[in-house]
Amino acid sequence: MNKIFSLAFNQIKKNKARASLTIFGITIGIMVVILVLSAGNGVKSLVLGELDSFGNDWIDIEVKIPSTGKASVSNAQDQARGVTITSLTTDDADAVGELNNIKNIYAGVTTQAVVSYGNEKKQPMFFAVTPSYIEIDAGSEMEDGQFFSEEENSAASQVIVLGSGLRDTLFGNDTAVGKKVKVGDTSFRVIGVMKERGATGFFNYDELAYIPVRTAQKKLMGIDHVLFMIAQMRDAGKGDATAEEIRALIRDRHDITDPDKDDFSVTTQQESVALIDTVFFGIQALLVILAAISLVVGGVGIMNVMYVSVVERTFEIGLRKSVGATEASVRAQFLIEAIVLTALGGVSGIVIGILLSYLIAVGAQSYGLNWEFVISLPSIFLGTGFSVIIGLVFGYFPAKHAASLDPITALRQE
Repeated sequence: MNKIFSLAFNQIKKNKARASLTIFGITIGIMVVILVLSAGNGVKSLVLGELDSFGNDWIDIEVKIPSTGKASVSNAQDQARGVTITSLTTDDADAVGELNNIKNIYAGVTTQAVVSYGNEKKQPMFFAVTPSYIEIDAGSEMEDGQFFSEEENSAASQVIVLGSGLRDTLFGNDTAVGKKVKVGDTSFRVIGVMKERGATGFFNYDELAYIPVRTAQKKLMGIDHVLFMIAQMRDAGKGDATAEEIRALIRDRHDITDPDKDDFSVTTQQESVALIDTVFFGIQALLVILAAISLVVGGVGIMNVMYVSVVERTFEIGLRKSVGATEASVRAQFLIEAIVLTALGGVSGIVIGILLSYLIAVGAQSYGLNWEFVISLPSIFLGTGFSVIIGLVFGYFPAKHAASLDPITALRQE
């Protein structure tokens, strides 16, 4: 067996260029498998980490286009036409807040507008919410001043709280609290600045502007509805039951008797995590399949290389068989050559994949993202298994062809 491995390595050395191209094809495929699975785990850890930063005791309530019986097509068409659901209100939030397991709740809308101070201008995202937001959102803290009150919300007061990055853009090193900024053509008084929080994926909390939801409704947007609510539970273990209570309550308030006609959605953190897991599994599975296709292409390359090798070494095969080499030993020699090629490609693919995964993780972390460097054993076993299978499958037929050559006919090929 040692002699067979020695012969295999010698043949690879003789045809370095051809072997290198073959190994490169396998390397790319295995590298992509490792990279995809690692990056998928990194992104998932980033998203789940952000969910955890909100705590595990919340329930998300959002507007939803009701089903028409042709769910996906109809909803897609309605969204394309700009259908807006206006039935969810702050009164619904107040009613949900009365449920036994609800500790607190806030409601809100989002919009964009130009904010200016002196010669400085910015068009941030406005997070218009009820005052209880600051009590519920674990990641939000005040750096200076205060958050707006229920009285200011009820009166639709023109007050604003700035994210730290937005404050820096408008005021630089100057104090912001107490100054007045323009939102469009309307004057707003800055009453607070949020502590630096950083970005979540592509969403930067430090660039947000916070105003009372009623102010946004009456003075910026001309609406009476809200787009979302976040309810905080007393007992997170009763999430599913509490979600059902909320659904029943809002259906009753919106005169909905058919759950398929719901104009809202209720999602617990556990449901969000399960959805994220499903989405990431599907994406990773698709990308792994694409990587597997590239491995198959690499396998075809190996088979072609091995067939060429058989043709070039026909005389050698005939000579070996004429002095007593068995079909099994000839077949083993060519099969081991194919496996060695794929094994080299597999090992290099795993090493490069791990290195690139590490560099991606370090790069993401340098931007403040909670990106874990994760290399799972299944991904290594998957890469190794792929390379071995490719070598066996695509190396078998050339090896079988070589073993079946008639020695006399082969000797005449010199």
